[in-house]
Amino acid sequence: MMSNNLVMRIAALLCLLAGFAIGMNIFGLKDKSYSVKEGDSFYSQPSVTAQPAGGFEKGEELDVTDKLELAAPTAVKVLQTKIVEDKNRTKYQLREGDVYKLAEARMDKANTPCVIEVQTTKGATAKLEVDKALLQPVDEGTWLQVRSKGGAGAWVRVQSKWY
Repeated sequence: MMSNNLVMRIAALLCLLAGFAIGMNIFGLKDKSYSVKEGDSFYSQPSVTAQPAGGFEKGEELDVTDKLELAAPTAVKVLQTKIVEDKNRTKYQLREGDVYKLAEARMDKANTPCVIEVQTTKGATAKLEVDKALLQPVDEGTWLQVRSKGGAGAWVRVQSKWY
């Protein structure tokens, strides 16, 4: 029979090895990094409607601290001001930065326009077909939470099925 002293030494050694493995991230996800690319947009939350976050240089290596997968978008953000007509030839102005509810994403093809819902000045709801190139999806895609070596953190969308 083993003595209590020997059992305690084995348990201490196993705890030490487990602590080392956890500390070196052997069993979990490997430490990942993200390299800032030209045109990357960083946000305070994983949404294009959140406050922009910045201060990262192109080529800077950032530590990845979290990953979030979001399904189909629920809304879209307008990238540039544009006048759009509905089926009755009524004109609507979509202003840059405005956010609209997405009625149909139509993500099966890149060049298929999506359908958004807008409120008229009289309170009615109109559905408009809009080119996807004029819009940015909200709450969609793969997002990474990143942090610089100096501690500044933000979210960046790294993959989208929008186009």
